[in-house]
Amino acid sequence: MARPAPRILHVIRSHDITPHMRRVVLGGEDLSNFPEDHESANFKLLIPRPGQARIALPPYGDTPEHDRPIVRTYTLRHFDKARGEISVDFMLHEPHGPASEWAVNARPGDRIGFAGPGAPKFVDFEADWFLFAGDMSALPAISANIERLPAHARGYAVLEILDPADQQDLPFPEGIKVSWCVNRSPQIASLTLVNAVLAQPWLAGSPAVWVAGESGSVRAVRRYLNEEHQVERGRLYASGYWQIGLTEDRHQMEKRKEKS
Repeated sequence: MARPAPRILHVIRSHDITPHMRRVVLGGEDLSNFPEDHESANFKLLIPRPGQARIALPPYGDTPEHDRPIVRTYTLRHFDKARGEISVDFMLHEPHGPASEWAVNARPGDRIGFAGPGAPKFVDFEADWFLFAGDMSALPAISANIERLPAHARGYAVLEILDPADQQDLPFPEGIKVSWCVNRSPQIASLTLVNAVLAQPWLAGSPAVWVAGESGSVRAVRRYLNEEHQVERGRLYASGYWQIGLTEDRHQMEKRKEKS
């Protein structure tokens, strides 16, 4: 299925889920062609620059760079077709980037561009057991996976958060052991997430693994999974959502280089 054309949406409402996670609900335009069951898929937010009365949508053609919106990548938390609402969860960090700054100040009626979504990023739900690992940037997509796990699912979820108060009440099956790891300084390289993953006992059978977050941590976890456990290629999703010291634009350039 082709991606829907970019569109302009507006804020319906917003609220804080935890001290460092804010949910903004978008709607306002006909979403009848928006794909269902795409929670966890990435999309592009087209954030207006200060003073912009109009949000330019791609393709930009001859539109000058300074008239184009700021583009940031997020993952779809929820789509309610009946209500025509899209929920986006923003990690709130200091200092604010363009997206978190917009989310903090978002008020009903505020407009923003939306391009996507792409393909959903779900684990293989037929696996023998499951391993999820990620920081707060990955938590919306991990949450979408957790909500779809079979009731008998077993395994681990290793989730890095900024503060103990950032734990979310998610519908984990009883067989999923949840480890909340606090890292108050995610902009400083650390092994918090990596060490927590390595500490989990390895279960028998073929696991489905879903890992995302800061690129350095994701690479280290992926290396461990490949070298120590030879996880099946089709059952391993590992994606760097951001990288310490890089803007999103530079990070996306580096990711494209790795794939080429």
